[in-house]
Amino acid sequence: MILDIADVEAVLEKLLRKGARPVLFEDVTIPFDVAAAADGLLPLFLLTGEALWREVKGEGFGLTTQPDEGALLGYRLAMIDAGSFTMAMLATMEAISQACGPNGIVVEKLGDVWSASNERVEADQRGKEQRQ
Repeated sequence: MILDIADVEAVLEKLLRKGARPVLFEDVTIPFDVAAAADGLLPLFLLTGEALWREVKGEGFGLTTQPDEGALLGYRLAMIDAGSFTMAMLATMEAISQACGPNGIVVEKLGDVWSASNERVEADQRGKEQRQ
């Protein structure tokens, strides 16, 4: 199911505003609209959420990015091919929750969340292979 990126942006921005936790990137507060934007932090939030979803369900959801010199991270989200809107948002909100620190959502922690999730998947796979 291809999700409307504008819908995901709008809902994530609203959730971030309601949560009222600052989004911190390199110790700079990122406005909620930029954090939730396809050319902002949305690709990173979704990639981390996808890693958590893959850990639980054994499959990710399709994300497509494209280079964009004007984007905050140098690329923008071009497509979200997830099983459902709810699935993508729940996984993304869990990723954001795991990246929270005492002062807000720490963008740099998303990399740690992503890495830890992938390491658990790999360890589980190695365990399955050893049992065979």
